[in-house]
Amino acid sequence: MEQPEIETWGDFSSPFFLTRHPQPEVLNPVLSSLFLGLESEGETHRNPYKTPSNQEEIFESSFELFKRPEPCIQQLKEFCMYGIWQAVARTNGYSDEECRKMHVFTDAWFHITLFGGYISNHTHPMAAWSAVYMVDPGEQPEDHPQGGVLSFKDPRPHANMYLDRGNNSWQRPYHVGSVNYAMKPGELMIFPSFLQHEVTPYFGRKPRITVAMNCSFRESGVLKAG
Repeated sequence: MEQPEIETWGDFSSPFFLTRHPQPEVLNPVLSSLFLGLESEGETHRNPYKTPSNQEEIFESSFELFKRPEPCIQQLKEFCMYGIWQAVARTNGYSDEECRKMHVFTDAWFHITLFGGYISNHTHPMAAWSAVYMVDPGEQPEDHPQGGVLSFKDPRPHANMYLDRGNNSWQRPYHVGSVNYAMKPGELMIFPSFLQHEVTPYFGRKPRITVAMNCSFRESGVLKAG
């Protein structure tokens, strides 16, 4: 019997985008110095609102980071927003003209994580896209190789209800379970805001420093709800 053709495709997949700043060795030390200086001022620059996740041994700044005038912040903003607009255009099939007709609302903030610090599993409600920029990953001791990594949870709640040799070794993009990323300096990870994610406990002795952001989009001239 002639073997029939078998068609395959993937549904329910989640898009990720990863890019890297062209000169992190120049930008990141300046960002680190600025952020550590702001942290040293105590509560002045800390986020005053309760977040939907548990955070330990972490300084979280206010969410208006990209409004600061420092050249290093504006350079970071330009780099990050270019990446986020690329994610929007590619996943939606938008042209440059269609993107120009939209306005983006962005919250951005920095985290400084100390020994034992972590962020529990959470999502980012009221946003379409989220992103993390790695300023300084700190240290990864040999006895904690998965410490301080960005961990994403499988958004399919029943995907692992039954696993055997027929499905427990699915290859990407069909695999089941968490995915961990040990980000490098200058990397920008962009992902849908609905994805559950966490930062695993960090056991380095030097600060781990990141910038996070949330973005929502409207047609130009349409006010943001709320």
